[in-house]
Order: sequence, then C-alpha cells, then structure tokens
Amino acid sequence: MSRFEGEGFAAFARAARALNSSLDLEVVLHGLLAGLDDLLRPSSWSLLLREDETDALVFRLVRNENDGGLIGRRLAPGEGIAGTVMRTGETLLISDVTQDERFSSRMDRVLGFATRSIIAVPLRVETRTIGVIEIVNALGERGFDREDVGILESFADFAAIAISNAQAHSALLELTRNDPLSGLRNSTYFLSCVDEAVARGDRFAVLFSDMDHFKELVDGHGHMSGSAALAEVGRTFAAALAPDEAGCRFGGDEFAFLIPGADARRAAERCSALAALVAERTFLERQGIRVRLQASFGWAAYPEDATTAKVLLHVADGRMYESKRARGRTREAGPR
Repeated sequence: MSRFEGEGFAAFARAARALNSSLDLEVVLHGLLAGLDDLLRPSSWSLLLREDETDALVFRLVRNENDGGLIGRRLAPGEGIAGTVMRTGETLLISDVTQDERFSSRMDRVLGFATRSIIAVPLRVETRTIGVIEIVNALGERGFDREDVGILESFADFAAIAISNAQAHSALLELTRNDPLSGLRNSTYFLSCVDEAVARGDRFAVLFSDMDHFKELVDGHGHMSGSAALAEVGRTFAAALAPDEAGCRFGGDEFAFLIPGADARRAAERCSALAALVAERTFLERQGIRVRLQASFGWAAYPEDATTAKVLLHVADGRMYESKRARGRTREAGPR
C-alpha cells in the first residue's frame, strides 16, 4: 500500500491544515514538517532558507540528535547537495553520498554526524527558489525511493506557499513597526514595547533625546537636508544599540530608547554614550554641507521613577529639557 494512503494520507492532511493555521513562520514550519516523521521516517531532516543579502542557505529548522548545532549555520551559495538543489531548482535523490562529489561533509565533521543517503527538494514559489528541504538516512535498512521523493515534493509545495505567506506577513508587520526615515522603530511600536516591559515587571530604563538647534539646520539648508540629517542620526543610533535594546524616532527630531536591565546609573551612561556618538560625527558630508550636530538626553528608570510608559517618557523628557537648559541649549519650536 502506498504511504499516501491510510495513516499517510492523514499525516498529509494534517500538514495541509497547518498551512492555514497560522502566519507565524516558526509555527508554520513545525506544523508542516511534523508529518515527515510519520511518512518517511528519516533519522534527520532540515529546512534551509535562502538569505537575501548573501544568497547563502541558512538552517532554520532541524530534527536530529544534534538539533541545536545546525540552527543558524550557513551553507555558501552552491555548497553541498542543498546548495546544488538551490542553484539548479532540481530535486536530488542520492543513495550513497560518499559516491557523489557534490556532497559536502563540512557539517557532518562539525556535528559528528554521518550522512549516508539524502533527498533534497527545492522550495519553489512560482519561479523563485526560496530554500531546500532535506531528509537524511531512512530509518532501518530500507533506502529512500522515488515514492519518498514524490511525498517530499508534495510537502515542499505546501511548505513553500506557507513560508512565502508567513514571510510576506512578517515583512508587512515590520513596515508597520518601523520609521521609514530613520530606520528605527516608530513611536507606536516603541510604546507597545515599553508597555510589555512594564507588564513583565523587569527593571529597565527609557531614554529621551532631542536634537539641539536643529531648526537652524532646517532654516539654513531646507527640509530635505534636515530629513537626510535625521536619517543619518537614526542610523548612528541603530548601529550603537544592543540586540535587546529598542530605539525609535518619536517624532520630528526626537528619539527614544528602551534599555532592558538598566538602573539610573546605567541609563545615564547610555545617554552620555549616545550623545557622544552624535557629537563626534560630521553629518551631510555627501551633500557638501558637513554639519556638526548635538543631542540632549534625559532618562527615567522603571520602577523607581514611574510605572507607566506615559509617565516614564514624561520624566525622561523633563530631564532632557533640564539638561538642555542647563547647557544653554534652548529647545526651539519646530517640527515634532
């Protein structure tokens, strides 16, 4: 009896339902690939997705005895069986990888694993190949056959659609969270992050920043130059943030930051460090303007200063204004 019948069909149906169950990429991947164990019984399988920036294949989902060792690792473009499938868009069934010169043993050496047989199937969306599914080493004595290939190719059709939909959904979410000018987050998403931090009850600090005399730059060189300068400032801040920190352009020439785990001392240190990054740079060099900018900062620590996002930002803004006034940098009226 074909493995597409009976329990095999049930497993395939579960995968089809998973396609419509979520737009979360990780949920979709786990749901789609769970049925592979029932149908094909490989000792290992992997899902690799193409990285747009480098064309490398990245291990995104793995099932074997060395699960954690592969996640996030990269195959160079064209490397190994998966790289070949990615490049050609054609399925490969290899009964003995030791006899195939396209096989790369690099990952086996890293993980202490022994690949014997493999099926690698492209994940295609219309004319694009977005990744590869591999199954490795059938359990027991049997080898992989053409029926296994057909089953995996059918799964790959479902997987490619689900992954593409989830990626498109994720990209759309990112657009709603980001400030298009600075590349940082927008204020709406930033405030939700602060609210979530309050709900968790973890210690953190918010920083608030305002550019000094920024209206003079706009008055002298125009709004386009002002926007270009803010974009450079945003990139400067973004490059300085740790992975767990969040930054946003709050509005106009104002920026805000969420610093997890920070107390008052740490918050003040981060204010000084970020202000120094702005003061040390020359902006608008490509435009031939070559302007030096400065930013004033204030901070507020949770829970010492306040316990809501609104009040925390109010406290940080007040301290920022005090710092600006103490140094004789009056805040001008301008775009906010």
